[in-house]
Amino acid sequence: MPRFRRAGGLVRLLALVSCVATAGLIGFAGPAGAAVPATPDSGSRPSEGDARFIVRLSPAESTLGTGVESAVRRAGGGVVRRLQALGMIIVRGPAALGAVLSATPGVVAVAPDGAVRLSSLGFDPSTQPGSLTNVTRLTGATSLWKAGYTGSGVDVALIDTGVAPVSGLSDPDKVVVGPDLSFESQSADTRYLDSYGHGTHMAGIIAGRETAVASGSTYAADTSNFYGMAPDARLVSLKVADHNGVVDVSQVIAAIDWVAQFGKTNGLNVRVLNLSFGLDSPQSPTVDPLSWAAEVAWTRGIVVVASVGNQGDQYPGLNSPAYNPRILAVGAVDAKGTSTVTGDTVPAFSAVQGGNFGNRGPDLVAPGVGIVSLKVPGSTIAESYPAAAIASGFIRGSGTSQAAAVVSGAAALLLQQRPSLTPDQVKALLTRSASPLPGIAAGTQGAGELNLTAASAMATPTSVQSVATGTGIGSLESARGGTHVSIDGNTLQGEMHLFGQWQGAVAGPKTGSASMWSSDGSSWCGVPITGSGFTADTTTWAGRTWVGHTWVGRTWVGNAWNGRTWVSYSWAGRSWTGSGWSSGSWTSPIGTSSWTGALWSTGDWK
Repeated sequence: MPRFRRAGGLVRLLALVSCVATAGLIGFAGPAGAAVPATPDSGSRPSEGDARFIVRLSPAESTLGTGVESAVRRAGGGVVRRLQALGMIIVRGPAALGAVLSATPGVVAVAPDGAVRLSSLGFDPSTQPGSLTNVTRLTGATSLWKAGYTGSGVDVALIDTGVAPVSGLSDPDKVVVGPDLSFESQSADTRYLDSYGHGTHMAGIIAGRETAVASGSTYAADTSNFYGMAPDARLVSLKVADHNGVVDVSQVIAAIDWVAQFGKTNGLNVRVLNLSFGLDSPQSPTVDPLSWAAEVAWTRGIVVVASVGNQGDQYPGLNSPAYNPRILAVGAVDAKGTSTVTGDTVPAFSAVQGGNFGNRGPDLVAPGVGIVSLKVPGSTIAESYPAAAIASGFIRGSGTSQAAAVVSGAAALLLQQRPSLTPDQVKALLTRSASPLPGIAAGTQGAGELNLTAASAMATPTSVQSVATGTGIGSLESARGGTHVSIDGNTLQGEMHLFGQWQGAVAGPKTGSASMWSSDGSSWCGVPITGSGFTADTTTWAGRTWVGHTWVGRTWVGNAWNGRTWVSYSWAGRSWTGSGWSSGSWTSPIGTSSWTGALWSTGDWK
C-alpha cells in the first residue's frame, strides 16, 4: 500500500502538518541519529485558505540564515513549520508565493504542499472477520467515535518490539519514542524501529489511522481506510526486543519502570500501558519483579493491560504480569465478525484460570483471532509468514497480544470520555459492562466479551479494588520463567540483569517509589543507559518537551532484517558477540519455554 506520492521532485507524506523529504535527505540527523524536532513558526500566519509550499533550502541558508523566511513574509506569507533536520520549511501564503521563492537566493526547490489521503485498505473488510473495520464496530468503538471520543489527548505506552513509520502510523504526531532498551539500540539503523513486526501490529490495533485527522463520525462512516480502536490517541513506544523478538525480563522491567516514573512528565499523558507479552513465572505475583513493576504503574494512575498468554491448550494459568490481580488481564475471543456474542467462542490458545495461582483468570476477553493490522515490510514476521499478508500493507495474526491491544485502545476512549477515571474505575467499567458468552466457563472468559457501548453508557463506579499489595522482592531468575537470552553459549541467568547484579530487596522498594531511574532518565538501577539525560539526549527526550520528536522525515524502505548480523554490540560495558540472539520462530501452539512465542503473546500468523 503506497504511502507517498511525488510532486515537483519532492516526496509528500500525509500529515496534519505535512512532513517531507527528498531521497537524499530521508533519515534521522543529529545526536545518536535523532531527528531535530520541527519548530512551528511563532509569528502571525496567513489564513488557512492560502496556498502551501514545501521549500527546500541550501545548506548555508538552512543552518546560518533566515533570508528565505524574510522573503516569505515580504510576499505576504508565513512559515508554518521548520524541518531543520531535513533542511526544509513549509510555508503558506498567496498563490504567487511559490514563484517568488523559486527566484529567492538560498532556495533549492519549491513544490506545492497539500493533504493527500493515503491509499485505501486494498481489501474488502467484509471478507476478513478480524478486520479493524469489523472489530471497531462490534466492540462499540465506533459508537464512541460518533459521540466525539476518538482517544484524542490520551497517550498509550507500548512496550514491545518498537514501531515502524508505516502507513497508518506515519502521521508525525502519532508516535513518540521513549528510550530504546533493545539489543538493537546500539545501531543507528535499527534504533527505535520495529524490525520484528509485532509492535507495529499492536500499535495499529491500538491507535492506527490512515487518514488526516477528522471527526469521529467521519472515521465511523469510512470503511475503506484503516482505523485502530482509538485513532486519535498518541503512542509512546518503548522498544525492548530485537529482530527475533528477543529480550530479557530485566529490559521489560526497566521499560515499565520508565513509564511509571516519567509517563506524565515532559508533555506526556500516558494513561494506558499495553503489555502484549507474558512469562511463566512460578513465584507469587506479590513478589515477582515483573508483576510488581506493572502493579506500580497501575497504582500511579496508568491502566495496565496485559495479555493472559497463549498456553491455554497446553496448561492452565495466566502468564506474568497478567496474573497480578490488580491489573487488566485480557484473553482472546473469536468474534467471527458479528455484532452479537451468539456463537462467539474463546480459542483454545487463550490462557485460562488455574496453574500455581488458580484463583486468577482473565478479567474479560476481546477480539484476538485473525486480526488484520499493519505490517512492517521486510520484518521477521512479514518474511516468515508471507501467507498471513493481506493486500500490501497488512498482516493477519491471532493471539492474546491482539486482544490486549484492542482493550488498550478501548481504555483510551473511555479515558477521553471521562478523564478523571482511575485505573480501578476503568477496570470496573470494562468488566461490569462485558457481555457474557453463553456456555463458556467464567475461568475461560472472565466477565465476558468487551462491550464499549455499554461501558460508555454506564455510571462511573465508585468501588476500589481490594488486592494484596506486592513487594517485588522476589527472584529475577524466577521471573524469567525458564526463558533466557544467550549467545555463543553465554546465557544471561541467575540474579543478574542486563546491566549488573539484581538485588530484589533493593530493587523492589525502588520500583515501588518510582525511583529506579535517575531523575534525569540517564541511568536505571544505578547503571548509565540512555546517555546524559533528558536535556542532552535529544533522541530520547526531544529537548525535554517531546514536541515534534516523532517520525518527521523518516520513511520506511522495506529493509530486510533476516540474516543480519549483530556483532560486538556493547551494552553498558558488557559485550555480546556472535551471529544473533537465540530465538525460535513464531509457531502455534506454544509448546516449549524457548522463544517460540513464549514472550510475545501472539499464537499464530496465518
